[in-house]
Amino acid sequence: MRGWRSRGTAVAVASALAAAPLPAQTLRGKVLDAESGQPVTLAFVGLLAEGRTLVVSTLVDGSGGFALRAPAPGSYFLYVARTGYRPVVDGLFDLGAGGALDIRVGLSPSPMALEPVIVDAEAEESHLERVGFYDRAARGLGTFLLREDIRRTAVDKLTDALRSVPRVEVMTARPVIGPEAELNPEVLMNRGTEYCSPTLYIDGAVVQFGSPAGGRGRPVRPDDYVDPSDVEAIEVYTRLTEIPLGLDATGECGLVVIWTRMR
Repeated sequence: MRGWRSRGTAVAVASALAAAPLPAQTLRGKVLDAESGQPVTLAFVGLLAEGRTLVVSTLVDGSGGFALRAPAPGSYFLYVARTGYRPVVDGLFDLGAGGALDIRVGLSPSPMALEPVIVDAEAEESHLERVGFYDRAARGLGTFLLREDIRRTAVDKLTDALRSVPRVEVMTARPVIGPEAELNPEVLMNRGTEYCSPTLYIDGAVVQFGSPAGGRGRPVRPDDYVDPSDVEAIEVYTRLTEIPLGLDATGECGLVVIWTRMR
C-alpha cells in the first residue's frame, strides 16, 4: 500500500482526551468548517489501524456528527475527507473497552487556484484538463470513460457504464424482498479466483477505502453517491502498477475515480 500523509489538521480535540480516566472504544464527535465553525455535512470519516488499514467508516450526519466504534481495543488514526476541503489524518487515539471519546475536527477549505486572465484567442481550459484527466489518459494505463461513453452505457445506474471495463465485476444479486432489496450494485475487482473492493474517489477525495487484494471490504456502491447525469468522466485502475502519482490506493485493489460535472 502506498504511503500517504495528512494535508490538514484537526483544529480542536475535546478535553476528554486528557481528562477521561478510562480508555474508550467509541470515537465520536463533529466535523466543522475550520474557518466558519459551521458543521460540514456528507464528510467521510473512518478509523485506520496503525498499518493504515480501514477498520470502520461512515458518513457524518446533517449536523456533522459521527460515532465510530473500534472493532477491538487498540490505537487508531482518524481519517476525515470531504470534497472541497483538505483531508485530515489525526491521531493516534488509544481506544479501549467501554465508554466514548469526544472530539471536534476542523476541515480547512481547499483553496481554488485562480488562473490569470489572459486576453487572447486560446480556448478556456476545461475542468477535466485542470484535474489532469487527459494527462493521465495519455499514459495509456487504466480505463477512461467520458460523458458520452457514460450516457451511452449507463442505462439506469452509473455502474452500468463499468460493466465493459476489463477485470471489473458489477454485482447486482440481492434479495427480492427486505431492506437489502433496494441496494445499488456493488463494484468489485477480479483477481482471478478472488474478488476485492476498490478505493472510490469522487472529485479528488476518497469516499471509500479499498480492501486487501485477498478479500472483499465494505461494499463499494458508486450509485449511492452520484447520479449518472451528474458524472463528467470516470477513471478505472485495476492494477496497482497503473495508478499514477497523486492518486493513492488506500487498499490493495485498484481505484475507481469519478469526476462530476462542474456547473
